[in-house]
Amino acid sequence: MQQGRLLVVSQLTSTLTCRFPSGQQLVHFFSLLGVGVLFLILAFFVGLPTLLLSPSKFALFFTIGCCLVFSGFAALKGWRSQMKHMLQRERLPFSAGYIGSVVLTLYAALFMKSYVLSLVCSGLQVLALLYYLTSYYPGGTSSVKFLLGLFGNAASSCFNACSTLIFGAK
Repeated sequence: MQQGRLLVVSQLTSTLTCRFPSGQQLVHFFSLLGVGVLFLILAFFVGLPTLLLSPSKFALFFTIGCCLVFSGFAALKGWRSQMKHMLQRERLPFSAGYIGSVVLTLYAALFMKSYVLSLVCSGLQVLALLYYLTSYYPGGTSSVKFLLGLFGNAASSCFNACSTLIFGAK
């Protein structure tokens, strides 16, 4: 009976204790995070101004930066734990959408070297990343849908007004 109580107490304390990352995990985290942020800065200050000329440059810098930042958090949390978390039933659609958009962006930018497809895949990747990140808090995905709907309505009104100015009223 005493051993059973000790086993329950030891299991309870092991689940309640917070695991602090090791020094090596912290080094990996900050290294990957730093290089990832550098790539994101390059994406927005080098790739974004040249987006119309070479969208693959932005796509590559942005994708590599996101993957490095994501890898930094996985190194901090633990790779196995991160994968288990991503493959949970409620997280799987968001994880698959983000990973799929990353693969498509890299394929369009590196292999196809397609101008239009790189732009489209980069846009999809940004949307998938937004959905992936907002899926962590309650109501996050519905708020993204609401904001995207507002943006779509505003863009539609803008295009309608521009077409009326250019082509005249019907």
